[in-house]
Amino acid sequence: RHKNIRSEQEKILNGRQTNLPFSTNALRVIAGRYLQRDDNGEICESPEDMFERVAGALASVEKNYEKSDAEVEKIENEFSEVLNNFEFVPGGRTLTNAGGKTRLVSNCIVLHFEDSMDGIFSTLRDAALLQQAGSGLGFGWHLLRPAGTRTTKTQGQASGPVSFLRAYNESFGVIKQQGRHGANMGVMRVDHPDILEFIDAKWEEGSLVNFNISVGLTDEFMTAVKNRSPEPWLCEWKGQKMKPRRIIRNSRGSFVQSVDESITASELMDKIINAAWRNGEPGVLFPDAANRSNPVPALGRLEATNPCGEQWLHDGDVCNLGSINLAKFVTQAGQIDEKRLIRTVEICTRMLDNVIDLSDFPVEKVNKTFRNNRRVGLGIMGFADMLYQMRIPYNSNEGFATGRKVMKLVNDTAHAYSEKLATEKALFPNWEISIFGPKGQNRKHRNSALTTIAPTGSISMIVDCSSGVEPFFALAYYKEVMGGQKLMYLNPYLETELKKLNLNTDEIREEIQKTGS
Repeated sequence: RHKNIRSEQEKILNGRQTNLPFSTNALRVIAGRYLQRDDNGEICESPEDMFERVAGALASVEKNYEKSDAEVEKIENEFSEVLNNFEFVPGGRTLTNAGGKTRLVSNCIVLHFEDSMDGIFSTLRDAALLQQAGSGLGFGWHLLRPAGTRTTKTQGQASGPVSFLRAYNESFGVIKQQGRHGANMGVMRVDHPDILEFIDAKWEEGSLVNFNISVGLTDEFMTAVKNRSPEPWLCEWKGQKMKPRRIIRNSRGSFVQSVDESITASELMDKIINAAWRNGEPGVLFPDAANRSNPVPALGRLEATNPCGEQWLHDGDVCNLGSINLAKFVTQAGQIDEKRLIRTVEICTRMLDNVIDLSDFPVEKVNKTFRNNRRVGLGIMGFADMLYQMRIPYNSNEGFATGRKVMKLVNDTAHAYSEKLATEKALFPNWEISIFGPKGQNRKHRNSALTTIAPTGSISMIVDCSSGVEPFFALAYYKEVMGGQKLMYLNPYLETELKKLNLNTDEIREEIQKTGS
């Protein structure tokens, strides 16, 4: 059996082997997405080489801060340890590019556009360069004037945000990044007059395949829904209140006319729900809630998120992600190893802060904003695994309490360590105008933001843990990745229990795989 495993590894890794406890599924994902390749497209490193490359590249940043060779080596060993122990995985672009031949970019960026033809297409140019480099993007389409609005220069009529969303979608369809298309998020506030057209933009399967879309639900809207207000919902553009409009277009997609619709907030919410039920989109976001925790309000409102919706960002800012695998922090006695978790949070905060120094984006606005804010998006995955090991039901008061306890520890430790890094290195350049500055909390910080919960799709697959804070939705399932490859998963804790009870038979496993339960 050992010989067969080795043979399978060599097949996946182009003749290489690994001594780390990766599953076959994990190796397929790593080989497909993260290992370096030579000029002929052949894999030219092992998973151990990959971790060594990443740890070495991120530790080398410390030389810029007058660290001795011995100090740099110690930091590199700490970085290597958390990677090789499967305790932490940085974001996909960092894993792929740190120390490699391709410039390092963090995963996702938000871009705004000026409400003009020049603004829309200069942003598209920047977006195309960033997509090509490997970044996903988020856009706030409510920043553009409604369809049918008079344009100043040509005295014509604006075609509206959804038409430009479609143009961006087509452009991104021809850009491949390291073997795959980049992800994008389109956001529109519920108080934009073109919201009805936006909600229906992905009604048909196969529409806007290069975008996720989400509606920004404001506090005012949610209050009207909650109170079942009988009044028609009113949108707003440039201070003028108006009803949402149905947009009529010709066969070429050009604007023909708009028709005002009288619709209550509750009815509009039903439209969002029906569209999401039919085709999974749009999602929903809460911009007012996000802006209540805006770390640098002087830079303006937060208008959009990255493609998976976990981080609201200013124009040109970047989510710089990495996640701690909580499955690795449960003791034999079924308790959380808090001491080790705290130390790991500190190591990983330093790692992600170093990603900022090493990153190089093809758009200067992004480099500047990213470095001025020094955002860190340290998150978690494997929470469901942690609960299984502690024998705590996910949907229970004890489950909620465990989540609160773990995230308080991660959040408090990351913030405290950011203060230490500020003393050791420097404050983030926008500190003075941030909530941490002298007019706010007056806390010396290295980073404007520190924690976030990402869905951790591929990186959780690498270390075979549950995604983000999600439960397991089935005990056995197939996951389709990398252009249609189907990978079979069986819950490892279930497998352990079946073995204990002497029930690990082919018949039982096949039945579980059939039903997922």
